[in-house]
Amino acid sequence: MDSKEKKPHLLHVSATVAQKTTAARPAAVALISTWALFTAFGFVLNNGIISLYSLLTDGLTAEVNALHVGRLCCAELQVAAAVLALRLPCRRVWARYAFAYLALALTTVGHCMFTAQVRLLIIADPGDDFFRILCGVAIFMYAVADIVGFLVLLLVEGEEE
Repeated sequence: MDSKEKKPHLLHVSATVAQKTTAARPAAVALISTWALFTAFGFVLNNGIISLYSLLTDGLTAEVNALHVGRLCCAELQVAAAVLALRLPCRRVWARYAFAYLALALTTVGHCMFTAQVRLLIIADPGDDFFRILCGVAIFMYAVADIVGFLVLLLVEGEEE
Protein backbone atom coordinates (compact mmCIF):
# COMPACT_ATOMS: atom_id res chain seq x y z
CA MET A 1 0.00 0.00 0.00
CA ASP A 2 1.28 3.45 -0.80
CA SER A 3 1.51 5.96 1.97
CA LYS A 4 -0.84 8.20 -0.03
CA GLU A 5 -3.63 5.63 -0.13
CA LYS A 6 -6.25 5.77 2.57
CA LYS A 7 -6.55 2.80 4.83
CA PRO A 8 -10.01 1.22 4.76
CA HIS A 9 -12.16 1.54 7.86
CA LEU A 10 -12.71 -1.57 9.90
CA LEU A 11 -16.45 -0.99 9.88
CA HIS A 12 -18.19 0.01 6.70
CA VAL A 13 -20.15 2.87 8.25
CA SER A 14 -19.86 6.36 6.94
CA ALA A 15 -19.09 9.23 9.27
CA THR A 16 -22.41 10.91 8.54
CA VAL A 17 -24.40 7.88 9.65
CA ALA A 18 -22.44 7.68 12.89
CA GLN A 19 -23.10 11.34 13.63
CA LYS A 20 -26.83 11.03 12.98
CA THR A 21 -27.30 8.09 15.35
CA THR A 22 -26.24 9.95 18.49
CA ALA A 23 -27.78 13.08 19.89
CA ALA A 24 -25.85 15.89 21.49
CA ARG A 25 -25.51 15.74 25.25
CA PRO A 26 -27.67 18.46 26.85
CA ALA A 27 -25.89 20.85 29.21
CA ALA A 28 -28.37 20.16 32.02
CA VAL A 29 -27.62 16.44 31.86
CA ALA A 30 -23.88 17.13 32.01
CA LEU A 31 -24.33 19.46 35.00
CA ILE A 32 -26.51 17.06 36.98
CA SER A 33 -24.31 14.07 36.17
CA THR A 34 -21.22 15.97 37.28
CA TRP A 35 -22.93 16.88 40.57
CA ALA A 36 -23.94 13.24 41.10
CA LEU A 37 -20.40 12.01 40.40
CA PHE A 38 -18.89 14.66 42.68
CA THR A 39 -21.11 13.81 45.65
CA ALA A 40 -20.74 10.06 45.12
CA PHE A 41 -16.97 10.28 45.28
CA GLY A 42 -17.31 12.59 48.27
CA PHE A 43 -19.41 9.96 50.05
CA VAL A 44 -16.87 7.26 49.36
CA LEU A 45 -13.95 9.39 50.53
CA ASN A 46 -15.74 10.74 53.61
CA ASN A 47 -14.52 8.62 56.48
CA GLY A 48 -13.84 11.43 58.95
CA ILE A 49 -17.04 10.88 60.88
CA ILE A 50 -16.17 7.27 61.66
CA SER A 51 -14.03 8.47 64.59
CA LEU A 52 -17.23 9.24 66.52
CA TYR A 53 -18.43 5.61 66.35
CA SER A 54 -16.74 4.78 69.66
CA LEU A 55 -19.22 7.06 71.44
CA LEU A 56 -22.28 5.19 70.17
CA THR A 57 -24.21 2.45 71.88
CA ASP A 58 -24.50 -0.94 70.19
CA GLY A 59 -27.94 -0.20 68.75
CA LEU A 60 -26.91 3.18 67.37
CA THR A 61 -23.70 1.69 65.98
CA ALA A 62 -25.72 -0.88 64.03
CA GLU A 63 -28.01 1.84 62.69
CA VAL A 64 -25.10 4.10 61.68
CA ASN A 65 -23.33 1.17 60.00
CA ALA A 66 -26.50 0.29 58.07
CA LEU A 67 -26.80 3.90 56.91
CA HIS A 68 -23.14 3.91 55.91
CA VAL A 69 -23.52 0.74 53.83
CA GLY A 70 -26.69 2.18 52.30
CA ARG A 71 -24.83 5.36 51.36
CA LEU A 72 -22.07 3.37 49.69
CA CYS A 73 -24.54 1.23 47.73
CA CYS A 74 -26.46 4.35 46.73
CA ALA A 75 -23.20 5.98 45.61
CA GLU A 76 -22.43 3.04 43.31
CA LEU A 77 -25.84 3.21 41.67
CA GLN A 78 -25.56 6.98 41.45
CA VAL A 79 -22.23 6.76 39.62
CA ALA A 80 -23.64 4.16 37.22
CA ALA A 81 -26.65 6.34 36.38
CA ALA A 82 -24.52 9.47 35.98
CA VAL A 83 -22.04 7.73 33.68
CA LEU A 84 -24.88 6.31 31.58
CA ALA A 85 -26.42 9.79 31.33
CA LEU A 86 -23.11 11.18 30.13
CA ARG A 87 -21.82 8.41 27.87
CA LEU A 88 -24.89 6.60 26.54
CA PRO A 89 -24.85 6.72 22.73
CA CYS A 90 -28.47 7.15 21.73
CA ARG A 91 -30.65 9.17 19.42
CA ARG A 92 -33.30 9.93 21.97
CA VAL A 93 -32.47 12.69 24.42
CA TRP A 94 -35.15 11.54 26.86
CA ALA A 95 -33.02 8.51 27.78
CA ARG A 96 -30.20 10.79 28.91
CA TYR A 97 -32.68 12.87 30.91
CA ALA A 98 -34.09 9.71 32.50
CA PHE A 99 -30.65 8.64 33.69
CA ALA A 100 -29.94 12.18 34.91
CA TYR A 101 -33.18 12.13 36.93
CA LEU A 102 -32.23 8.73 38.35
CA ALA A 103 -28.74 9.95 39.28
CA LEU A 104 -30.15 13.03 40.98
CA ALA A 105 -32.80 11.01 42.84
CA LEU A 106 -30.12 8.63 44.11
CA THR A 107 -28.00 11.63 45.09
CA THR A 108 -30.90 13.00 47.13
CA VAL A 109 -31.43 9.63 48.82
CA GLY A 110 -27.73 9.53 49.71
CA HIS A 111 -27.97 13.02 51.18
CA CYS A 112 -30.97 11.96 53.28
CA MET A 113 -29.00 8.97 54.58
CA PHE A 114 -26.10 11.30 55.37
CA THR A 115 -28.47 13.56 57.32
CA ALA A 116 -29.81 10.61 59.33
CA GLN A 117 -26.28 9.42 60.04
CA VAL A 118 -25.20 12.88 61.20
CA ARG A 119 -28.25 13.11 63.46
CA LEU A 120 -27.23 9.88 65.20
CA LEU A 121 -23.64 11.04 65.58
CA ILE A 122 -24.76 14.36 67.07
CA ILE A 123 -26.86 12.42 69.58
CA ALA A 124 -23.70 10.49 70.52
CA ASP A 125 -21.62 13.64 71.09
CA PRO A 126 -23.86 16.69 71.61
CA GLY A 127 -21.00 18.92 72.77
CA ASP A 128 -19.06 19.01 69.50
CA ASP A 129 -20.15 22.37 68.07
CA PHE A 130 -17.67 22.36 65.17
CA PHE A 131 -19.05 19.05 63.89
CA ARG A 132 -22.61 20.36 64.25
CA ILE A 133 -21.91 23.55 62.30
CA LEU A 134 -19.87 21.81 59.61
CA CYS A 135 -22.48 19.11 59.01
CA GLY A 136 -25.32 21.64 59.19
CA VAL A 137 -23.70 23.71 56.44
CA ALA A 138 -23.07 20.58 54.36
CA ILE A 139 -26.68 19.40 54.73
CA PHE A 140 -27.98 22.85 53.75
CA MET A 141 -25.72 22.98 50.68
CA TYR A 142 -26.75 19.45 49.65
CA ALA A 143 -30.45 20.31 49.96
CA VAL A 144 -30.13 23.54 47.97
CA ALA A 145 -28.07 21.87 45.23
CA ASP A 146 -30.53 18.96 44.95
CA ILE A 147 -33.53 21.28 44.66
CA VAL A 148 -31.75 23.45 42.09
CA GLY A 149 -30.77 20.31 40.18
CA PHE A 150 -34.36 19.11 39.94
CA LEU A 151 -35.48 22.59 38.88
CA VAL A 152 -32.80 22.72 36.19
CA LEU A 153 -33.88 19.36 34.80
CA LEU A 154 -37.57 20.24 34.91
CA LEU A 155 -37.24 23.69 33.35
CA VAL A 156 -34.59 22.96 30.72
CA GLU A 157 -35.82 19.59 29.47
CA GLY A 158 -38.46 20.97 27.10
CA GLU A 159 -36.33 23.84 25.79
CA GLU A 160 -33.33 21.86 24.52
CA GLU A 161 -35.19 19.32 22.37
